[in-house]
Amino acid sequence: MKIGDLSNPLKLSVIAALLGSSVLRAHAADSTDAASAAAAASAPSASTNGNVLSMVNVKSAAVEDPQGPGVGYVAKRSKTGSKTDSAVIDNPQSISTVTRQQMDDQGVQTVDQALRYTTGVYTQDGTDVRFDQLRARGFDMDSYMDGLALYQSPRFATPRIDTYLMDRIDVLFGPSSVLYGQGNPGGMVNYVSKLPTDTPYHEVEAIIGNHNNYQLGFDFSGPLNKDGTVLYRITGIGRDSETQVSDIKDQRIAIAPSITFKPDHQTSLTLQAGYQRDPNGGLFNPITASGTIWDNPNGKLGPDQYFGDPNTDGMQRTQYWFGYQFQHAFNDTWSVSQNLRYLHIDERYYQTSVTSGLTNNDTAYMWGNVDNEHWSQFQVDTHAQAKFATGPVDHTVLFGLDYRRVLGGDDTGGGLAGTLNLFNPDYASLSTITPDERLDYSLAQVGVYAQDEMRYRHWVFTVGIREDYASTNQQDDSAVTHATDHAFTWRAGLAYEFDNGIVPYVSYARSFEPVLGSTENGAPFVPTTGKQLEVGVRYQPKGYAGYFRLSAYDLRQNNVATTDPTNANFQVQTGQVRSQGIEAEAHANITEELKLIASYTYLNQRVTQDSTYEGKRPTIAPRNSAALWADYTFHRGPLRNFGLGGGLRYMGSSEGDSANTFQVPARTLVDLAFHYDWQNWRLGLNINNLFNHEYISYCTNTFYCYWGATRSIVGSARYTW
Repeated sequence: MKIGDLSNPLKLSVIAALLGSSVLRAHAADSTDAASAAAAASAPSASTNGNVLSMVNVKSAAVEDPQGPGVGYVAKRSKTGSKTDSAVIDNPQSISTVTRQQMDDQGVQTVDQALRYTTGVYTQDGTDVRFDQLRARGFDMDSYMDGLALYQSPRFATPRIDTYLMDRIDVLFGPSSVLYGQGNPGGMVNYVSKLPTDTPYHEVEAIIGNHNNYQLGFDFSGPLNKDGTVLYRITGIGRDSETQVSDIKDQRIAIAPSITFKPDHQTSLTLQAGYQRDPNGGLFNPITASGTIWDNPNGKLGPDQYFGDPNTDGMQRTQYWFGYQFQHAFNDTWSVSQNLRYLHIDERYYQTSVTSGLTNNDTAYMWGNVDNEHWSQFQVDTHAQAKFATGPVDHTVLFGLDYRRVLGGDDTGGGLAGTLNLFNPDYASLSTITPDERLDYSLAQVGVYAQDEMRYRHWVFTVGIREDYASTNQQDDSAVTHATDHAFTWRAGLAYEFDNGIVPYVSYARSFEPVLGSTENGAPFVPTTGKQLEVGVRYQPKGYAGYFRLSAYDLRQNNVATTDPTNANFQVQTGQVRSQGIEAEAHANITEELKLIASYTYLNQRVTQDSTYEGKRPTIAPRNSAALWADYTFHRGPLRNFGLGGGLRYMGSSEGDSANTFQVPARTLVDLAFHYDWQNWRLGLNINNLFNHEYISYCTNTFYCYWGATRSIVGSARYTW
């Protein structure tokens, strides 16, 4: 029997009994899709532990799980881009996946950290842990969990999911309204939860790092009965940490139980729930360009300083959710799926922060902000799928209906709290802001959509349409704004699969997003719209597990709010922003020992219509960025089971304000990782920003700049059985 022959389940089980799962997994990565499926079917968090044989789940499936953790650094299938189990290489739009093993190898604790090496994505990369700040192709990204939206509050109560609860992160680039309804044109991020596994898996992990970073986690899963028709999983963490700014805390307790019922091969019901409490959920820390980017005669304002009042500022957040994922196949042609979730957040927030440039090179006005906020979101997505052929054309047809309802309220207040000498702060001089306004808002949306994935020989043609009906309401103490909108969106894509694994493609997609607010005469804002043309080529090699992509796009957003030229206190929707860019990425398990990630992004973004800033580049996103990460694990010799990884991250300069009067300098950062597997143990050490380079991550004007993350050192010990 050859080691490389993994197509037979009996042979695979024999090999699993003889070899460490790291060797098995390496052979799976180098073998056929069937072998990759066997490795991918292992327990989700098992991807980095090379000695737990029970994690191998022997199945005869021909393809990997589109919601699983991936194999090494490669995920070949996904549901995010089509809501069907489809190959990433055939999807009409660009998709990138952060696998569970990549997250473990890089020692990530936040979504921002997990996406640092993803092409086209820009994260805040700093100390603001209140919520994930993700941008792609120059625009904000929407967050989803298991295909359902994590609605972002117009204030601060925004959901945040811990990465330890995730099996993978899928990034879909460009407009995605045809499947998901309202959204930003830059794209979406889909967090895929850890779900129950067929085979027993148990894990406990301890993490300790600088900035007094302590974390404990556990992940238990497996069958609850002998015939395996009832499965469970329960994952949880506790974290108590400071950040590089000791006054900004990052504390969390989270637990996510789930249970799956599989009465037969055609039916599956997974009940999910989660609870997350952040006693200290972070603060943001804006600072002036003077004293950071620019020289100041009083000296430098450092990245470890907090520029608000540490005696009053704080953020506490409690969120919980529950729902289910249901699937049933009637026959080989028809199947139905339904995902449902209710999510609730309560949040208390108080912050003082810099809100002006410096007077006399040392003193800034300070803004105080208070929010006691709560909101709830209910969402359900139901769709039917049919697989059939019309002559030589194979079809995968999707019909769906989704509904979301969001209700929120906020007792809020804001105003000037005084002035502060940033080089010699006296916080006692600042006044306290109290809530003086009530803000209530709601959103309701119903969408009907259809999609057909057609395959004819080497051709793959995908077309989708959707009609949405949305209503938004916002009420404060002085005004009520109501808008009812409907939008038709569509996308189409064409790909051709060559036998050697090269797939050129072209696609077009549209999006829409309702906007809260109104013009001077009280007319409610209409939704912004986005449209994108994308062309590219993908490559999936035959000899090893890999995914390579080169793409170019033209993306435009219309109806952007801009300053009313007749009254600067109001806005009108006459703006347009255009993004054009090139993206290149590679994810590959090159050999049994070597895994690789590489990315490059070129972004040319301009304001093409605006009453003030036409022709200017928007802030935050750099024109050029690149990243490279490699991990090498020894499987033989005296260093057997020892591995090391390293990465380079380059971010080019970005505009510091809307008028483009100054730039945020470029930077290059170095990351290192070491890991060692011994029996059921995995020991790891991760060092990010090795040389402790101090840099400004981005600015939006001369007094809203943000320090990037300084050096972090995190050690971990994981035991699995």
